[in-house]
Amino acid sequence: MVFDPITISLLLAAAIRLGAPMLLASLGELVSERTGVLNIGLEGIMLFGAFGAVFGLQLTGMPYAAVAFGALWGMLAVGVVAIAVASLRADQIVVGIGFNILALGATSLLRDMVLSPAFQSPSLRNVSSYRIPYFSELPIVGRAVFSQSPILYGAVIVAILFWIFFRHTRLGLIFRAVGEGASAADAAGISVTNIRFSAMLVTGIMTGIAGAYLTLVASGGVFVDNITGGRGYLAVAVVIFGRWHPIWVMLASILFGAADALQYQGQAIGLSISPPLLLMSPFLLALIAWVLVGKSKTGPSEIGIPFLRGQK
Repeated sequence: MVFDPITISLLLAAAIRLGAPMLLASLGELVSERTGVLNIGLEGIMLFGAFGAVFGLQLTGMPYAAVAFGALWGMLAVGVVAIAVASLRADQIVVGIGFNILALGATSLLRDMVLSPAFQSPSLRNVSSYRIPYFSELPIVGRAVFSQSPILYGAVIVAILFWIFFRHTRLGLIFRAVGEGASAADAAGISVTNIRFSAMLVTGIMTGIAGAYLTLVASGGVFVDNITGGRGYLAVAVVIFGRWHPIWVMLASILFGAADALQYQGQAIGLSISPPLLLMSPFLLALIAWVLVGKSKTGPSEIGIPFLRGQK
């Protein structure tokens, strides 16, 4: 295998770039899972965010306004899931899978009805790449790590803020308490429904931005059907791999991004593995994560369990 500095830099850059949408979505999922909500609907929320970003771009012509549109559409989309899960106490997995199927058809229909195929996208350079002075000139890691999208840099800051929030703030403690013991939190006067609903809105915003990243940064302002390609499901696995810790989630997203990048960089480094096997490697990691969560006791104890007042 070939591991010269240029090849390593390209592989690292691709891993970070491909891991960025999973990082954004998994940070949002982390918040909802900390309150006990397993949001399988990330795939559909990301689809709505991706569509909303392109719709906003065509409407305003401004890339950062398009990112805001993606966040808004993600928040509106998760509102549907939140009403069913947090308010109506429906089964979280059934609702999530059903919502993903709905989103796939709805965004395809909206693309035909609303988006203009003749639209000429403005320059997206402001949201796709920014070289951090001095650091971007470092060998190997410079262009790979410090010449990424500003959206990705924002995600890194959010990961740090989430770590501070859950570890050092009273509200963060309340979020964790709801995920560890909803009945006890309710007895202490905490509104479990409001906390879970609020957490899911954060999930929607972050996942909507993840969808915006896919269309604005990775696809040049173009929305195509099923553009997420399973990344929403992978983001759920990233949270499990990251042990529900924001910093570890950030590193896990790079690991999944590296598995994805091997599809394109594997031959360049002389990796003698079948391309179809490389294609399935991120999902193989996801399967391992799902197996591990079944044996793990480290996650929120009430994750995936609807809260019913008076029921222990």
